[in-house]
Amino acid sequence: MNKDLKLFLQIFLIIFIVLFFIINGSAFPNWLDYKISEITEFFQKELFRFPGFLTKVSLPESEAPAENLIDRNISKFESPDLIRQPAEPPIPPEASETNLIELPKFSIKAPIITVTEPNLDLIYKELKKGVVLYPGSSVPGEGYSIIIGHSSQYPWEEGNYKSVFSLLNELNPGDQIYVFWEQKPLVFEVQDKKIFTPWPKGSETTETIFPPNSEESILILQSCWPVGVASKRVAVKTVLVR
Repeated sequence: MNKDLKLFLQIFLIIFIVLFFIINGSAFPNWLDYKISEITEFFQKELFRFPGFLTKVSLPESEAPAENLIDRNISKFESPDLIRQPAEPPIPPEASETNLIELPKFSIKAPIITVTEPNLDLIYKELKKGVVLYPGSSVPGEGYSIIIGHSSQYPWEEGNYKSVFSLLNELNPGDQIYVFWEQKPLVFEVQDKKIFTPWPKGSETTETIFPPNSEESILILQSCWPVGVASKRVAVKTVLVR
């Protein structure tokens, strides 16, 4: 009996792993690449980080770390608001042909496709070409905008953007999102993220978890959650900062 149970568990595990890769398509490699780059960046920062015990010593200004001197000199001439102003991102060559969204944290770019009517068949068709500005949304930077994209899709499905939003849940407050709309660069900053159950299984919608605000230009990035399953949604709220 124990041998039969062991064999059953081994077969179940093999089937589970195979199905995991089939369902998630290219989403898992995206996640793995990001985690590897995240770990690499962490060790690089630790390797070149200024020794912490030296920061506790009161050094003469001439011997203080250069970054402290820079911060001190900037504060004499610049206001805090100017210091925090994000830099304008360079416009990618692709933006000359199409509206574009860029997630610099993951080195991901995708065309933004405009759909004029809330037709699910049409939306799914256009998602093969990039991400979709949800019908009825404002133009990014001019109000309340929702952009949706796939988190995963079967490997045999058409399109190069089957897992473009698979890493949405890895975004954190302060991370930046770039939108190039009619070649105009816009910078959005992540403010919050939530996972919710949409209608008809749940009562929440994008607008109820992140209500529109007339004082801010809001961009919501949304996809299915968890990756490979469509039962819930992950939504990331970003606000225009440049």
